[in-house]
Amino acid sequence: MLESSWRIGSIAGIRIGVHYSWFIVFFLLSSALTTFFRETHAEWQIGAVVLTAVLTTLMYFISIVLHELGHSLVAIARGVQVHAITLFIFGGIAQAEKDADTAATEFYIAIAGPLVSFALAALFHILSIGSSSYSDTVTEAFNWLATINLVLAIFNLVPGYPLDGGRVFRALIWRLTGNADKGTRWAVLGGKIVAFGLMSSGALIGLLPGMLINGLWLIAIGWFLFAAAEGSRRAYFTERLAAHVKVGDVMKKTVPMVSADTPIVQWIDEQMLFTGQRSALVIEDHKPIGLITLNDVIKCPREQWPETPVRMKMTPVNRLHTAKPSNSILEVLKIMREHNINQVPVADEKNIVGWIDREHLLEIIQLHSTVER
Repeated sequence: MLESSWRIGSIAGIRIGVHYSWFIVFFLLSSALTTFFRETHAEWQIGAVVLTAVLTTLMYFISIVLHELGHSLVAIARGVQVHAITLFIFGGIAQAEKDADTAATEFYIAIAGPLVSFALAALFHILSIGSSSYSDTVTEAFNWLATINLVLAIFNLVPGYPLDGGRVFRALIWRLTGNADKGTRWAVLGGKIVAFGLMSSGALIGLLPGMLINGLWLIAIGWFLFAAAEGSRRAYFTERLAAHVKVGDVMKKTVPMVSADTPIVQWIDEQMLFTGQRSALVIEDHKPIGLITLNDVIKCPREQWPETPVRMKMTPVNRLHTAKPSNSILEVLKIMREHNINQVPVADEKNIVGWIDREHLLEIIQLHSTVER
């Protein structure tokens, strides 16, 4: 998600970003609030209506950021680093480096967000009372914000993964059984049941006069929750699996190589297109001096390929990221993700002994997942 988001700042070292889909919901919500305020306050000037709607929408998303910060700050305090918070079409998401390692940590992180939203609902309610004597527009905005934060807190406590309530439910099952896997399965099941409930309700509501948009919105939320629950299940068990498979057991022992003075076009025509290997170690005097990839090559104009040796476009060996045979494939996937690379040489001390690429790793994980090992 962060790859397609814009950074708008940072808080406590946590990157705050906005996904492009956020602009869609910002426009829809501010438009809906504009309509609501015009219908309920016909005496307001159109400028006041639009300004109140836009500012209220911004305050709502600030509330979302604070909700996610509640999760994030507790996570950091419990030893789980959080890199970013991203606003997107269905709200916000905090990106942590790993899952909670105990049921207690999972519980405290999960419950923090709804508690922040309850606190915000109370704060906005108090502010609405305090502003009632001097500004109708401010009072209406605070009333709406108090209501939406209360709804946000209650909805997030529904016991369906990956909602906060689902994570609380997972933590409780984990604590009672001592089994994190069982807690995850039960919480994901809860998430799917809630998702089907939302989609069914949306379908029924959409049949009522004038309620089509509301029904479609509920169906969209239900579909997203179902996909998120299934995606969370796969991600959880994939990570558990990947942490126990060693690189040395699954690496390719035949390392693709190309001579340093080989023209780019020759490497492509005689090796890459026939073997399907999109990268290779660059060798000089029987020693690796770098790595050449298809991504490196396409940055070079095609008319220069016949005269340009691969050494001119390679990544030097001192800048390569390597893995050890004893590393888990989870560690290698993290290296690939952090450095945006698709292949990693496997080195035993200073010698290259194997080769691993993203496609091969994902295939191995898929096979293990299929046979449930």
